[in-house]
Amino acid sequence: MTNGVLSAPAIYNKASDMGAYKASLPWWKIVILGAIAGCYVSLGGSLLLTVGPNCMGIGASNPGLQKYIMGAIGFPYALLAILTCGAELFTGNTALVTTAVLEKKATIKQLIKSWTCSYLGNAIGCAIGIFLFYNTGLMPQFHGSEGFALVKTSYPLKETFVKAILANWFVCLAVWQSIAAQSFGGKFIACLGPVSAFVCVGLEHCIANMFFVPLGILAGANITMMDFITKNLIIVTLGNIFAGAFLVACLYSVVYGSLGKKISSST
Repeated sequence: MTNGVLSAPAIYNKASDMGAYKASLPWWKIVILGAIAGCYVSLGGSLLLTVGPNCMGIGASNPGLQKYIMGAIGFPYALLAILTCGAELFTGNTALVTTAVLEKKATIKQLIKSWTCSYLGNAIGCAIGIFLFYNTGLMPQFHGSEGFALVKTSYPLKETFVKAILANWFVCLAVWQSIAAQSFGGKFIACLGPVSAFVCVGLEHCIANMFFVPLGILAGANITMMDFITKNLIIVTLGNIFAGAFLVACLYSVVYGSLGKKISSST
């Protein structure tokens, strides 16, 4: 460890240990912790919608700055809360639990349990957040959600899939950096950069979309929940899985873990 930051091999080992712990949890705890994570996503999403889309003056003169404000204010706090307070985020688990499986610290059956229950819990938590915010009387300040819902269901599936890969690559990098950082301030910085980037650039995160798109439908977006599921949620989920499982877990296993040892022993 140098200056309070773990080395890259140590990050990988700790990630596999974290993944093993997550995989060992009973299903009902994963669902509860997943619901907590979904609520935290909703809390961060509400802040994003309150600030970013309402900076219309900045957007008119400097649209890039408005996009960065939208990315930096809201979601980084949500991921920080998930990682430090204890919760189960499906997209992070695609990397962490996969790493544990690759290092034989968890089984495929446990991975399926973790992914399924955290995804279900995240959906429940986002639904709770939507219900609460819809009944606050604050919907007028969340007017940006309607545009989010329309835009996110309007792109070709290929583009949406690639955006989903990139989004969870950013998120899993935030998780990896947070593991590396040994201070609360360091973990915040670890979350701020990658999460700000994926929101600012306009990428696709399935759990975030579970909050934004249904809220946008309630705000008046002319789409249905079936539109959301078929034109966005399914393909975004698959892209997020690809990023976490292959671009993070498998690649780092090749460099620092069991996959790399197998390659070395065969050459």
